[in-house]
Amino acid sequence: MDGDILQNCFDESYVNALRDRVPATEAHLVAAFGTPVRAKLYMRLRSPTLVEDGAQETFLRVFAFFRAGKTLDNPASLPGFVHSVCHNVALELLRSRSRYEQMPEDAPEPADTGNDPERNVAARETQVLIRQILDELPPRDRELLRRVFLEEEDKDRVCSDLRVDRGYLRVLLHRARLRFKAALLAGRGAASGDGETDRGRGALNK
Repeated sequence: MDGDILQNCFDESYVNALRDRVPATEAHLVAAFGTPVRAKLYMRLRSPTLVEDGAQETFLRVFAFFRAGKTLDNPASLPGFVHSVCHNVALELLRSRSRYEQMPEDAPEPADTGNDPERNVAARETQVLIRQILDELPPRDRELLRRVFLEEEDKDRVCSDLRVDRGYLRVLLHRARLRFKAALLAGRGAASGDGETDRGRGALNK
């Protein structure tokens, strides 16, 4: 797509469509910025897995920004905003990877918590919480999150079943994850305390 044409399409109505969760606009955003965002992430991260994680997190944060009712003073600056979010995500992933790689070779092995009764109970409670919140989501969101994150089905198979491509599947997953997080914070997750909320969020944020 020509750069000038792409730039001209980012106006107030486009930003409003992102705020209103219009699927076609969200898909367009992912299609328009998918390649440059991944290229920017790859320059810093070099890991295909981290690049894919970073791209998903970038679009998730952009969608969350507008869905929260926020906006840009100049809608035409949307490309710069997306790349700024991407830059911040890349830095966070770099810091996270650096902390892992700098662990001393003689560091003690992590404690085995496999037989920790308290931890086992917490894990079971978290799974129950997740499934309760999933039951409250729209059927399509529930099915997507269950198949991709809980059952870890092959994404190509999910795409085939839903008759969508991988790009639009990412859009659907972003929307489903945002709705899950909103339900978690507004419902049982918020009522049960910050610790349980964090565990539930992490389970579907792989």
